[in-house]
Amino acid sequence: MKDANIYMNLWQKYRPVILSKMKQAHIENQEYQLMKHEFESIGDRTSSGYSFNLEIKDGKVSNNIGGTAVARDLFEVLKNSDTAKNMMESNHIKITLSKEFVLAIRITEL
Repeated sequence: MKDANIYMNLWQKYRPVILSKMKQAHIENQEYQLMKHEFESIGDRTSSGYSFNLEIKDGKVSNNIGGTAVARDLFEVLKNSDTAKNMMESNHIKITLSKEFVLAIRITEL
């Protein structure tokens, strides 16, 4: 895969804010505006875009994210965080990135 792990450093940068938003998502859905130019400087997804839907249940991805390195790399970064791993094992988490680069996080207990 030519685009394997190319977004890891970007997601590492955002990891603290994503973890904070995940914690807050237990109370209400969360959104966070990401920077379009950061994604465009790394990848070349002009035709397909960077948006994705990532669903996690029981600590595992429950939908098909095979075609999007952006989502795969985010999951890898979260998987390597004890805080995120604990949340992912006991909740149903939906993380989406819109075409406008708004990251939305919704959490429901299993």
